Amino acid sequence: MLRINLTLKNFTLVFFSSLTGWLLNAGEVCAQKKNLQLWYRSPAKEWIEALPVGNGAFGAMVFGGIGSDRLQLNDITVWSGDPQPAADRKDAYKFLDTIRAAIRQEQYKEAQDLTARYMTSSAPYYSSYQTLGDIFLHYKTPATATGSYKRWLDIGQALAGETFSQSGTRYNRETFSSAPDSVLVHHLEAAGNAPIEVSILLNRKEKSLTRFEAPNKLVMTGNTGATLEFEVQLAVITDGVVDGGGDSLTVRNARELTIYVTAGTSYLPDYNKGFKGEHPHGKVARRLQHAMGKGYNRLRADHIADYKKFFDRVQINLGAAADSLSTDERLKAYGDGKNDPGFAALFYQYGRYLLISSSRPGNPLPSNSQGIWGDGFDLPWKCDYKSNINYQMNYWPAEPTNLGELHEPMIRMTAALVAPGSKTAQAYFGPGTPGWYYGYTTNGWGWTSPGAALPWGVFAGGSGWACQHLWEHYAFGRDINYLKRIYPILKGAAEFYLATMITDNEGHLVTSPSTSPENNFITDNKQKSNVTEGATMEKAIIWDLFDNLAIASRVLHTDEAFRKKVIAARDNISPLRIGKAGQLEEWNKDWDLNSDDPHHRHVSHLFPLHPGHQVTVFKTPDLAAAARRTLELRGDDGTGWSIAWKENFWARLRDGDHAHRLLSYQLRPTTQLKTIMADAGGTYPNLFDAHPPFQIDGNFGAVSGITEMLLQSHETYTTKDSTYGYVIDILPALPAAWPNGAVKGLHARGGFEVDINWRNGRLTDFSIRSASGEPCKIRTAIPVSINNNSKSGTSVRGSYMYELPAQKGKTYRGMASPNK
Repeated sequence: MLRINLTLKNFTLVFFSSLTGWLLNAGEVCAQKKNLQLWYRSPAKEWIEALPVGNGAFGAMVFGGIGSDRLQLNDITVWSGDPQPAADRKDAYKFLDTIRAAIRQEQYKEAQDLTARYMTSSAPYYSSYQTLGDIFLHYKTPATATGSYKRWLDIGQALAGETFSQSGTRYNRETFSSAPDSVLVHHLEAAGNAPIEVSILLNRKEKSLTRFEAPNKLVMTGNTGATLEFEVQLAVITDGVVDGGGDSLTVRNARELTIYVTAGTSYLPDYNKGFKGEHPHGKVARRLQHAMGKGYNRLRADHIADYKKFFDRVQINLGAAADSLSTDERLKAYGDGKNDPGFAALFYQYGRYLLISSSRPGNPLPSNSQGIWGDGFDLPWKCDYKSNINYQMNYWPAEPTNLGELHEPMIRMTAALVAPGSKTAQAYFGPGTPGWYYGYTTNGWGWTSPGAALPWGVFAGGSGWACQHLWEHYAFGRDINYLKRIYPILKGAAEFYLATMITDNEGHLVTSPSTSPENNFITDNKQKSNVTEGATMEKAIIWDLFDNLAIASRVLHTDEAFRKKVIAARDNISPLRIGKAGQLEEWNKDWDLNSDDPHHRHVSHLFPLHPGHQVTVFKTPDLAAAARRTLELRGDDGTGWSIAWKENFWARLRDGDHAHRLLSYQLRPTTQLKTIMADAGGTYPNLFDAHPPFQIDGNFGAVSGITEMLLQSHETYTTKDSTYGYVIDILPALPAAWPNGAVKGLHARGGFEVDINWRNGRLTDFSIRSASGEPCKIRTAIPVSINNNSKSGTSVRGSYMYELPAQKGKTYRGMASPNK
């Protein structure tokens, strides 16, 4: 037995394992470093082959190339169009009773027609996230290399680059986007006979103008509409000669060259000021001057240190990696069935890289449906924040993978929707309606109106689901002051639902009109519609909000009367029901088997399984079995994000092999760019997830799914003092494909940090550190000893439960009991 404790100030690092476990941990560091690089044998020909860099708000897609190169630029605040505060139908509420009556009388076609006419937006939804522009580099050298070419992205340091040889000269190029200095840096070196000879162009195809400013600068200015202006400044520092004119400059006789790029917009995240701030010229110029003063080496060192303070919090080793293959070769081999658990670990850490690169704490906007990366002026689905799954999925990994601060831009956006959302609530549900609400999407301009059409435009769950993320940030972080700040937002969302839900024929509370995102039903008498009352997803979201709000009220010792009202309403929400095929019903009646699209990509009615907590294997086994049956009927395939969500479902059902099978479906190579809504999900050569086309939610959903296979903490229990605690479930869904591995630094609800090691498919040891001093229970598949206490835990349905007392700063060390 080997036991080592290393104690540093304010931190305890514990290794407590068998000799074999220790050897696995020692080897993990080497494996982690080797398996943190995407690399390719040729430059990118298409955008889906280019490699992303970003500092949270400003980034680029790096193509690479010997004779030419391209850096496609993005800024998170570059949106077309303008705010649309008049998009609500002001008199919509006048038709609400008529719509509800038609639904209650089962006149579904009439209800759908009325809903489409009166409960949608009064204006078209046209604003889209956009590209900022491009930097093109054209080299006065042959377009082919004479030595080995390698293009790479080091996700351990957030550096992209390429190396190759040509006619006796070795070329090295490196790109990064620095968060501490708000600058994109592209550095080039030539070692050998030939110097660097390159022309550099900065432009944008729409509404922009670029000018050369002597001696070494390009400045591009423009706008996307009446509200938003932008500016990009590019400067070159080199040992060569620089000249220029128009939208380009030229560098000759250089051995070293650094391009500094800064950008900004007039975007102001303030609804009351119309989102319009000052022209960005001053701040962009100051950033550029500051970056050039620091120089490449200091910028690089500060960038890496800043990035690693986030990325290095979690390490993961799932087994051997086929890292002798390039990334696109590994993707193809994985899709063909090659055993490469290290590739799953790379995909996991790449997802964390993408979140760090697209959602820093200071972001004016959250990560959108393509993170911060998008090439074009009308991007797929407007590249916004769809509230019926895609936006939320972006942030599923934030808390459990120890990146809680990165949740902050989403939390701020939700808070910013309260003011416009209160207007939308009154427009559609009547003057005096309390609280706030938004429907199927939002964007950079604070849109809260419904969409323009069915089946996607009318959805009652957007604000409720967004509030789940506000609660989750507290559930993991346990910051009471934060909970006090967000409590009024949660309460306002709940007040809206309390005021607008109605009772069904059984006396239960339901939403009406109600939809299940983008799906339709067919009644037993062959009526087809999108609109009913009490669709499962909406009532499950509201149940989740009410449950979390009741806990928040109790924690804050406030609002006791309101808490009782919320609890009573929660307990009277129309219950989840099991249908004739054993499935969890999607609608308010048992119509699922009538569907003309039985494999629909949205499995919205399983929200209470994930990301909700209303359905669990141990507390509601019948409903969990019904959720399993639903997944069996729905099928495994789908779009990229749909496959990723199903990974999380199967992990919550404790079926790691099925979850892993879905991950394998997701990691199928594709280059499909056409919009396909079924059975076309996969992964592009640069490991972006394919809806298709690209949506980043699939990347983030996979990170969440893998985490759920290794650690869960959504289940609650009542403590001895009648409060509540979380169950920390260790290796709840470990797939057979990952028999040996380790993960360090994951977070669990209740304020815990968790390290886990396993060998031969069996838990060997773990450590759990309490940051907040709250109680918890630990569930394992085998008996363990904790802090040298070998007393057996309570056996529950083949697992073992151990209750741990509250003790802030305490580290609990567990080890598999011998001979078990």
